[in-house]
Amino acid sequence: MTGTDSGDYFLGHSDAEIERLAQQSAFYRDATEALLKSAGLGPGMRVLDIGSGAGDVSLLAAEMVGPSGAVLGIDRTVAGVARGRD
Repeated sequence: MTGTDSGDYFLGHSDAEIERLAQQSAFYRDATEALLKSAGLGPGMRVLDIGSGAGDVSLLAAEMVGPSGAVLGIDRTVAGVARGRD
């Protein structure tokens, strides 16, 4: 297990860490989109993103499934979910 014995995320959940993850997501966006496409993700599908953090991948998936699909992102941190709602 990576992180602390309590199961907390090793790098924490500070605003700075959430921002770092958002920048990382932006950097890998094209690769993530290609991976989701190769997995068969497309219009009208339903997606469950467990451990969605700030929702960067959930938002990308939502673009890919379009208005006829649905995406649900869940995360155990309040900070991540709050950022994803913004």
